Amino acid sequence: MNYLEIDQALITITRQTCDECRERLNTISKENVTERKALQLEYGMYTFCGNCGFLFNTTGNRGIIQTRRRFLEKHLSKYPTINSCYSLLDEEEKMRLMAALQAELYLRDQWLNEQLAELSAAEASGDTKKTFEFKIKISAVNRMFEIWEVWRKENNIYPNMFEEIV
Repeated sequence: MNYLEIDQALITITRQTCDECRERLNTISKENVTERKALQLEYGMYTFCGNCGFLFNTTGNRGIIQTRRRFLEKHLSKYPTINSCYSLLDEEEKMRLMAALQAELYLRDQWLNEQLAELSAAEASGDTKKTFEFKIKISAVNRMFEIWEVWRKENNIYPNMFEEIV
């Protein structure tokens, strides 16, 4: 599988996850306000994973691919296992690794850690509304990470690369 095929597979998986969540949301009665709110947040986060991870920004677009690669290379030093692996690869394999891991690395680096801190602050202050929202959002993003990891394992494409930080 080349990097464009990996990229397309992750786009498809992410879109399917969004669609499945939207279908669940469509089955919930409007009277079930809390459950609908939770599913709306979950759906929003799956969409966020695709947008923020740059997966939904036209696959194969050379400009976005290079932007994603620059981001990956800039932040690899924070992830010793991935960095060590990446440094040993030829150009083609670096692109495969980038396609397989960049979206998750971006979300972990640019979003997840901050949200975990916000959740902790909300819990400490007793803000149940924010705590509820942060838990739903974080859970949805972690679920997306799990879905991507299952696919990477099934296809033997850089599985278990985030084990050191989980």
